[in-house]
Amino acid sequence: MARSARLDISYIAKLARLKLTPEEEADFSRQLADVLRHVEKLEELDLKGVSPTFQTTGATDAVRPDRVDLERGLAQKEALAGTAYSRRGFFRVPKIL
Repeated sequence: MARSARLDISYIAKLARLKLTPEEEADFSRQLADVLRHVEKLEELDLKGVSPTFQTTGATDAVRPDRVDLERGLAQKEALAGTAYSRRGFFRVPKIL
């Protein structure tokens, strides 16, 4: 990353839909420059022979198989028994406009 590249904080703020004061722009500009300098230091590291790490805890996905279980489902009357508002066999909900 070229150190000479100037960061246009006002443009970045516009993209993020943020209204910043000039003082905030100056603060964020310094902070972002600090972060980018740190990234530049990380780019100097020799990582040859280091394999990428994407998972460090050994945890695996704990999900059930995606299948239809018709025996465990509720009948229409059972499902509607839990609501005070139903109409013609469906849940009745307020309109959202």
